[in-house]
Parts: sequence; C-alpha cells; structure tokens
Amino acid sequence: MAKLKWTVASKSDQGKVRSNNEDNLLVDESIGLLVVADGMGGHQSGEVASRMATQILAENLKNLVKSGAVPEKTNPNVSAQTNQLAFCVRLANQAIFEASKRYAQDRGMGTTLSALWLHDGYCSLAHVGDSRAYIARNGTLEQITRDHSLVMDQVRQGLITQEEAASSNLQHVLSRALGVAETVEADAEEHPLMDGDFLLLCTDGLTRMVSEKEIKTIIDSARNPDSISETLVEAANAAGGKDNVSVIVALIEKASFIQNLKSKFAKSKNQRPAAADGRRS
Repeated sequence: MAKLKWTVASKSDQGKVRSNNEDNLLVDESIGLLVVADGMGGHQSGEVASRMATQILAENLKNLVKSGAVPEKTNPNVSAQTNQLAFCVRLANQAIFEASKRYAQDRGMGTTLSALWLHDGYCSLAHVGDSRAYIARNGTLEQITRDHSLVMDQVRQGLITQEEAASSNLQHVLSRALGVAETVEADAEEHPLMDGDFLLLCTDGLTRMVSEKEIKTIIDSARNPDSISETLVEAANAAGGKDNVSVIVALIEKASFIQNLKSKFAKSKNQRPAAADGRRS
C-alpha cells in the first residue's frame, strides 16, 4: 500500500452573530487524525462538550495505536482501525454524558463529531450529528457522511423533499449527538484515498451558509489547504455568518515507489556501521 503524505490547514471562527464559539477542531498529524465537533448547550457547556469530544477521542486513539488493542465490540465489515476509531467515539460519548450528569451547569450538553483517521491509503470515518466530511476528487465533491438530523431523517424516509428540508425551521434539530444519552451509534466506514484528493471536515456553520456548488468552486480554484480553509470561512461570514464555522482541509499525496526507495536509501546512508576502532567509517 502506498505511503500517505498530506498537507493540512484548519480554521475556526465565531461568525457574525454568535457571542462565543462552541466549535472545536483537532489536527494530530503524528497519527493522521482530523476531528471537528459542534457543541450545544447553555452556559458555554457546548464548548465543554465539543472540547471533551475532540480531546478524549484523540487521547484514547493514540493509546490504542500504541497498544495495538482492538475493542471487543467490532463491526466485521470494516478494518481494525475503523473499529478503533468508532470505539473512541463511544468513549467520548460516555465521558460527556457522565459529566453532564455530574455538573448542573453542563446538563443537557452535547456535540456533533466527525473524525477522519488517515492510514494505509485509506481514511477511517466515524461520525455523529450534522457536521460533515467531503472528498473532492477529479472535479467532483462527494459528501461521505449522513446528517443525523430530524429533517434529513425525514428526507431519507421519503416524508419530505430535499427542498422542503432546506427551508425547514427544524434543520438544527439533531436525531443523534454525543453526550445526550448513555450510548450512541456512530456511523463508521472507510474510503480509499487517491493522489490529489482533498478532504474537507466542517461544521454546519459552513454548509448552511455556503452551497456545495460554491464549496466545490472554492476548492477547485484555491488548490491548497491554507487558501481553501481561509476562503471557505470568509464565504460563510460573507453570507451572514449566522453560526460558528470550522473547517479542516487536507490535500492527500501518495509517496511513489521511487520516493520510498530514495527515502530508505538515504536513511541507510545515514546509519552506516561503526568502524572497527569505534569511529565512524
């Protein structure tokens, strides 16, 4: 499997209306983990929930990577890595739920969470709520998450149309979130990655303000993660900035076989054996 390389940029903004930012994002390039979370709850507890979600997920995943442990409750249809990621989401859910019961000011807090873990030519995805993940490839933009919201559940059931959902006053009502119940089911799947792919993780402060057509145009025009993340946030604010907006953009590159050989050769040259008298030859 080709070795993955990536360039990542992220940006989070309060927006034009909200008095605080309840979004949190996390980028851990040491293990290839990208996470966005959009918190909810009064007295700034939304910030607490989204921060707990990103931090607890990352800490537990790094521990699992180090130990190589695979959780007992596994999905046979996905890889060990994807099962590890989903397990860490469940741990984060449990911690947020217990904290909301323990502290009166945090009662009712919760958060969305969308996480991508880049490894072995793939990205593992774990997702709860209505934040989103996209893959932009060869001029197309594909949403790889399902919104866990009341209106989108109704669309999938054939009760309302996409157009009716887009104009509904109930768009913000989630059907699934972290921290609001003792257990949660995270969507867990994996996607192969190709050289030149762009990955986008975002909260709904972007997708409610900026159309997918405009998002695609920005990605196609900017062509680097820094410019894309900046321009996406600017576009959300220019459209009204009614919510916090957070984005993570990653450009995927696969190191070629020749590059891998060169890297190994350079490494071997730098690790020549010591001479017989103890000096470097």
